[in-house]
Amino acid sequence: MIPRISFARLDDPIVLAHGLGGFSRIGVGPLTIATYFRGIPQAMQLSGNRVLVTQVPPLAASDARAHRLAEQIEAAFGDQPIHLIGHSMGGLDSRRLLADPSWHRRILSLTTIGTPHLGSWLADFAKLRVGRIYRLLERMGVDHRGCLDVTRGEAGRFHERHPAPGDIPIFSVAGEPIEETVCWPLKRFHAILGELDGPNDGLVSTTSALAFGTPLPIWPADHLRQMNWLVNGWAHYYGPLPLELYAQVISHLAGLGFGRDAGPVESMAHEIRSIQ
Repeated sequence: MIPRISFARLDDPIVLAHGLGGFSRIGVGPLTIATYFRGIPQAMQLSGNRVLVTQVPPLAASDARAHRLAEQIEAAFGDQPIHLIGHSMGGLDSRRLLADPSWHRRILSLTTIGTPHLGSWLADFAKLRVGRIYRLLERMGVDHRGCLDVTRGEAGRFHERHPAPGDIPIFSVAGEPIEETVCWPLKRFHAILGELDGPNDGLVSTTSALAFGTPLPIWPADHLRQMNWLVNGWAHYYGPLPLELYAQVISHLAGLGFGRDAGPVESMAHEIRSIQ
């Protein structure tokens, strides 16, 4: 049984930014087959939050993704201040937006989850092994530069040029799942990255994920479960549900004066069950 989860209610909108290869939804007409942040925006909205799930070019350079991110925020909320939550490369896109002087005062807070602020060894490895695929994508006119932006060299240089501003609350979350609970698509990556760079979530090391802003408590969730994917069945017994972890992030922001507790939502249990 899925427990009832109550989110705090923030005064200003929440913007969710997806990672490399991500999407807002996959579906046919009104039928939704999959969403990137699975059930997360719906749970936030049930407590009265205004939530925008953005959709940017999945493999494009982070600069292009940040530009599209800005367009969607402006279309949805005009010049209203917002809270940014970026998962994986979505955190790097959000950082580029934060570095733009015209956006600096509009971003009330930034929370990154599983973001490779210092890049990832796995991206370096992919660059070496699948360079031919990158060249093929380039000839096809597909912008794949986002795959290069998460290498240790590119991400490290951006990180050095753009330190965290001191006047905006910035927080980072890393995932460190117990080895036995890592979901099957990430098991091999988790083992390889563990040998190269220590504790990790299957794609991003803890060191890289916590390199920007103030670290928040580490999540016992791998990179895919940070999106509320593959959480059914036995995985429930190894820690808080992803929705609970996101509720902690929103509660933390409310505690800083950005909102208030919404209290229990009577329809929450039914809604979350339907989402799962």
